[in-house]
Amino acid sequence: YEVFYVICLNSQNRINHADLIHEGTINEAAVYPRLIVETALRHQASSVILAHNHPGGSLRPSPADISVTKRIVSALESISIKVLDHIIVAGDKYTSMAEEGLLP
Repeated sequence: YEVFYVICLNSQNRINHADLIHEGTINEAAVYPRLIVETALRHQASSVILAHNHPGGSLRPSPADISVTKRIVSALESISIKVLDHIIVAGDKYTSMAEEGLLP
């Protein structure tokens, strides 16, 4: 199943909390920016890393992945929390949207 996590970091970029935001179906997990914002605020995050898996094995971010990332970045920017990366895991490999230049 596809799962979506948010990893909250403090001002020294140390993890202070990781939370499973949503567990979805075989090929999608609904992600609501509001839940990400609430989690980041609750755990006093200075920044976050987003992560989810692709059970089908593709490492390419889908158009939906890119769209939801943009919405989350926008929501968190408005409260001065930075999205450092969105990592997609497939099997034992991963891709970093930050390294691919896909973060707004």
